[in-house]
Amino acid sequence: MNAQVETAGFRVVDILRQDEVDAMGAAITETIERVARALRALYQDSEPEAGLFDRLQRVAMRNSVYASALLSAVYADAHLDPRIACLAHDPRLLEAIAQQCGPFETHGVTLRVRCSVPAISKTLHGWHSDVAIHAPVRADSTCHTVLGACWIPLRDVDPASGSLEVVTIRLPAPLAHRRDTGSYVIDEALLEGLPRQAISVRAGQAAVIDRFTPHRSLPNPSEQVRWSVVAWVKGIPA
Repeated sequence: MNAQVETAGFRVVDILRQDEVDAMGAAITETIERVARALRALYQDSEPEAGLFDRLQRVAMRNSVYASALLSAVYADAHLDPRIACLAHDPRLLEAIAQQCGPFETHGVTLRVRCSVPAISKTLHGWHSDVAIHAPVRADSTCHTVLGACWIPLRDVDPASGSLEVVTIRLPAPLAHRRDTGSYVIDEALLEGLPRQAISVRAGQAAVIDRFTPHRSLPNPSEQVRWSVVAWVKGIPA
């Protein structure tokens, strides 16, 4: 596994073969197909002839509510498909986290599919870190044990196609977050003076981001959807 980009707060590494990336895309497509056929809306309104990276954008341009319903189903269900779920036990994933965060005892991996649809502004995420409070918020909470995240786009992305912007120094603790329309975000003022980088990541690579490193999704000015799979690795440093 060769590091392509390395800074204090993140690195970009090769992790998946193209056929594995394609299989994850197929899992997402099948989820959309299944839900589109189950809803009362006309199936043809789901743009079934469009490819994975065009479909939800085309739907959203006509009916953002319907597109959001299809997207919600992907968020709720697609990560359970074996073609995506297998990533939780992939030694390459754990090695990528160990390279960035140091040796650790694994306590589990949380997987989710994420998406940036140009026509749906709520698919953008503001500045945040994957651990916002470095302590359990309730007795059964494990969010504070996240060591790092692997963000894996399903096609090549760069700042012109809705990639990520990442603070490039390692922070010893999370910056303060506030609640904003259902999400926790970091105020821009707290980031003043911190170096940041808009990153490029190829399909099959992962951006490995430390738990306290602020990052955000960049606006997607293209006409295509940016799909990604995110793995949050939990554990205790060795």
